[in-house]
Amino acid sequence: MKNASSSRFAFALVASCGLALTTVASHGAADEPPPAARDTDGVPVQGEVTFDANASPSLQVKRIKSGHILVRPTINGHDAGWFIFDTGAGICCISTPQVAGLDLQPNGSIQAIGVGGSKQSTLYNAKQMQLGAMNFKDHPLMEVDLAFLEPLVGEKICGIVGYGVISKSVAEIDLATPSISLFDSGSYSLTSGQWTALDIKDRIPAVSGAFEGRPGVFRLDLGASGSVTFHQPSVVKYDMLKDREVGDCKMGGMGGFVAGKRGKISSLELGGVTFQNVPAEFALEAKGTFAEADKDANIGTDILKRFVIITDYPNQRIGLIPKPDIKASSADSATTSTSAQPSSR
Repeated sequence: MKNASSSRFAFALVASCGLALTTVASHGAADEPPPAARDTDGVPVQGEVTFDANASPSLQVKRIKSGHILVRPTINGHDAGWFIFDTGAGICCISTPQVAGLDLQPNGSIQAIGVGGSKQSTLYNAKQMQLGAMNFKDHPLMEVDLAFLEPLVGEKICGIVGYGVISKSVAEIDLATPSISLFDSGSYSLTSGQWTALDIKDRIPAVSGAFEGRPGVFRLDLGASGSVTFHQPSVVKYDMLKDREVGDCKMGGMGGFVAGKRGKISSLELGGVTFQNVPAEFALEAKGTFAEADKDANIGTDILKRFVIITDYPNQRIGLIPKPDIKASSADSATTSTSAQPSSR
């Protein structure tokens, strides 16, 4: 294994801005109020979701220096501040400093799995939440202290919009523009490109692709900066560090940090596009979300910004539409070539 810049210890914000959240069931403590009915993942069942036909599906958005896209929901009639829009979050979240003043109701607790491991987290219930044309009743939110992100991303992050919103809509997402629109899946029609199959096991979307000539399964994580981060089981299985020029890095998130190496892979195929000479991280520790053996890697915003992404969780499909201006750019971006569109489902 070649070792580049071994004396320089880098830090990478990856996997849902360090908060890739999947969930497993957990009973509340004895002094907690009885939680609401839970779904099969252990998350409180959310209430009715409706679409306002007179409201625009387009969201107010802001792109920040880290590449993440922020949106601004209303919770119980209050402006809740800026939230990261994150396909890598298995549940919507509220930052600890924002809990007071939003009239949230305690709703038990849950075990959440992040990059560095797992921890018990408090759940709340928002009687009403509104985002764009979508209106939610009895919407579950998990408490996570996101204050540490402010110096890293240059913005106060008040929460995360994740699975609880994306799973109830068709989301059109363009990270480069930026723009996000949310539609009712029952009346949505794809106007360009084609659908491909979407796996949303563990509440996080994944698609098939390839890397360095091997087939792979990739998590699509709008909350992750960078290009691609390989899970530790795949790093070991394919001996990915052998003869590869790499340097040290750490990947941080909920539960702590994961040691890794940083280098490049020769190719990545996703959504009908072949990316070449792609910056990549390689997890060295089998803990947290990077210990998952059924997925090979996590795809972040440096790759996803090169597509218009259309998620349709209700019908388990996704449109990855290559942007017409895909081309080589700076040294920290992949070079690309466009091939066929994703196959129809």
